Amino acid sequence: MTNVLFDHQIFYKVYGGASKYFVMLLTHLPDTIRWQTSALVSMNEYVRAHHLLAYTGKKFKGEPWLLEHLNRPYTNLRLRMGRFDVFHQTDFGTFCLNSIGKKPMVTTFHDTNLSTFDPHPEIVERQRKSLERADAIVVVSENTKQSMLQFFDVDERKVHVIYHGIEMPSADILSLPRAYAFPYILYVGRRSEYKNFRRFIEAFAQVHRQHPDLHVVCTSLPFSAEENALFGQLGISDKVHRIFADEDTMKVLYRDAECFVFPSIYEGFGMPILEAWCCHCPVVLSNASCFPEIAGEAGLFFAPEETDDMAAKMTRIIEDRELRQSLVGKGNERVKLFSWDSCARKHQEVYESLA
Repeated sequence: MTNVLFDHQIFYKVYGGASKYFVMLLTHLPDTIRWQTSALVSMNEYVRAHHLLAYTGKKFKGEPWLLEHLNRPYTNLRLRMGRFDVFHQTDFGTFCLNSIGKKPMVTTFHDTNLSTFDPHPEIVERQRKSLERADAIVVVSENTKQSMLQFFDVDERKVHVIYHGIEMPSADILSLPRAYAFPYILYVGRRSEYKNFRRFIEAFAQVHRQHPDLHVVCTSLPFSAEENALFGQLGISDKVHRIFADEDTMKVLYRDAECFVFPSIYEGFGMPILEAWCCHCPVVLSNASCFPEIAGEAGLFFAPEETDDMAAKMTRIIEDRELRQSLVGKGNERVKLFSWDSCARKHQEVYESLA
């Protein structure tokens, strides 16, 4: 039996691919791994849905400050007590590094955005210290591994590529009524610069001229004043909608979309690709970063910096029903390559090799 301690850091986040990865990992680890976490309270919706911790709460003003001042000293206490075989750091806070002693440490590296498209030198420095201290580094794709090795001087022999998995939705969820009656293209997640949202909206405006009944549905945060101004300039203000969707609603949104478009210039893995496939939604995506590695032949690719190409591919998937069905079928097959059980078994191998 190998005892693995996970810290509290990632469980602050309400949603997000990184927190979902850790929750799904914990719920699928084999019985030979006994896991524990130093998180006293979590605000994470995946933790809540899977009843992972005894105490969960809702976000409130000052909550991050309060939880950090509760959890950080508790994490350091648990580390100094040493009642574990392996420590898995869930984010790059370096406060814990002095408390580990000589115990083996694993850290997971998701992407290099903070070194490139969304620069945060102070966080990158913490990443560097954590990666140097780690005895094993889990990365989520071969593309992420190569990107990380370009920016950080780490021993490639301690890097392990482990893909994410996906939960297949139940028939009950997929039988829920539509969220929107009109036909729509789905955009998922944040809209920061490297997500390429502006070009996506400009491409949609081209498609909309040929298909005036078509809409866009976006998840995540409300639109900014600048985004609303852009919609007005393009004449599509009444065609762009935003919804804050829980897990079940997300599956319904994927199920009924004409397609899911993933225009990012860079991603570490791209979990929404898998989410779309398991809801039988065709995927139209950038040909950059990890996307060809993850999607293979089950996606329709465009050049992310060419708005006309993006518009052409969206138009094609809307008008060519045979192509649409072909991509759905390929997605149904390819999604079988990604499972949380497989992901957890490969983590088990890493933990046991260190212990």
